[in-house]
Amino acid sequence: TGLLFAGMFINLGKQPLYLEEPRRALIAMEMWERGNMWAPTELGAYYYNKPPVFNWVLMGSAALLGGFHEWAMRLPTVLSTIGLCLLLFFMGRRYVDASFGWVSALLFAANGSILLFFSHLGEIDLFYALTGFAGFAALFHFYQTRRDLLLFTVFYGLNAIGFLTKGMPSILFIGLSLGVWFAWQRDWRRLFSWAHVAGIAVFGLIVGGYLYQYSLYNGLERLLPEWIGQAGERTVAEQGIRPLLSHLVLYPLDTLKDLLPFSLLAIFLLRKDVLGLLRRNAWVAFSALVFAANFPVYWLSPGAKQRYLYMLFPLLLIVFTWAWRHRHELSRGHNLVFRVLTGLLLVFFASGAPLLAFIPELSFLPYEYLLTGTAILALSVLCYLFWKRKGLELALLITAMAFARIVFDLTVLPQRAHRSGAQQDKELAIAIQGIVQDQPLYIYRFDRISHTTVYYLNRLRGDCLKRSYREEPGVYYLAEANCVERPYVELLEFEYDKRRYILFQFL
Repeated sequence: TGLLFAGMFINLGKQPLYLEEPRRALIAMEMWERGNMWAPTELGAYYYNKPPVFNWVLMGSAALLGGFHEWAMRLPTVLSTIGLCLLLFFMGRRYVDASFGWVSALLFAANGSILLFFSHLGEIDLFYALTGFAGFAALFHFYQTRRDLLLFTVFYGLNAIGFLTKGMPSILFIGLSLGVWFAWQRDWRRLFSWAHVAGIAVFGLIVGGYLYQYSLYNGLERLLPEWIGQAGERTVAEQGIRPLLSHLVLYPLDTLKDLLPFSLLAIFLLRKDVLGLLRRNAWVAFSALVFAANFPVYWLSPGAKQRYLYMLFPLLLIVFTWAWRHRHELSRGHNLVFRVLTGLLLVFFASGAPLLAFIPELSFLPYEYLLTGTAILALSVLCYLFWKRKGLELALLITAMAFARIVFDLTVLPQRAHRSGAQQDKELAIAIQGIVQDQPLYIYRFDRISHTTVYYLNRLRGDCLKRSYREEPGVYYLAEANCVERPYVELLEFEYDKRRYILFQFL
């Protein structure tokens, strides 16, 4: 466990921000600079795609850690991952036992998609997953303890935070989750209780309060349609039938792929009495029901990405853990298949370890050979334990994934900081700032450059880059060369999105 969670912090701030990270960071930077916590902007223009809660989280992290640097931008994602694991542990311990809680928590932290990709990125999805899964946990826990007022107010409050993080999907989670659970319990009367009215009021006060504050700075006539439109872009109405047919086949397979190696536990669900198995425990039955109710939202939306499912991953892993716990009830074949597949994965990891010494891109690392030797030794020990002792398959898989994350931290992250597209964008920002110094700099009109470059320019300049539609001699501008019509002097040339861009001044 310690190895797994320590790996989430090693070299966390090493690689430059990339993908959607710099966009989230620069929007938070602009809100901080303007002192406006309510109406996000991007390059000085109002930004409508996402509500502001995650921007507030990033600003809080920057305030606590001394600036909008890489470590501060990524820490909320790591803490969200750990928060999800703690929720899984405490809920599992209360409603099954401590061992079940630990296993389900570790499976979430150690699956390939979370551990090796998203848990080290300063993006919105794992924070949103925390709010979503916390809402599910509150719904179940307060129903079991028969505290209706807390059930509805906490559930709606968490989903209000989710709504102000990512928008419309939270509305669907509310309706589908409440509907399926109360239908399963045949307890419709609670949906018509004063406690439910109080929960709706909490949601309305939080969301309505934000919209009121927003309206003091900018009109709502575009904001709400944009939020609705963002959700609609992923539906079959926008994407068409052909993408839907492909999505229906690939999306479940991609879900299992992202949960590797622990989606192998689905083997233990291949039994005739699977529904009876899931009904044996209320927490497991709840997880299966809520997953089944919410998964089709994305399964039937061709534009949906896998990361949108992260709040549902814990629910599926709870089901997998329960099935694994009851593996002794199955035939020898199920366990043999799982053991063989686990052994093949461990051998694959161990045989790949020596290759670390022969990757040219890692030759700059002073500890390349030491790391290679350590990896060979550690993974060989895991293979030896697998061979000598049965029943350790899942523990060895978790340990192998934890070690894979350490190797990832010590190789891939430094390599991306040494040479990558994001590193080139960072170097471009340094080159631009070296020319401009403390003089005014703008992006010209509607042009756009890499968000990574903008993020690092903002940090270097201590001032957020904005657009300008004026053409002032002596002022520095960034633009695509073909879009500049007046005479200018070119100071720097670079490529973005396979087009020629320039730093220039008008004559």
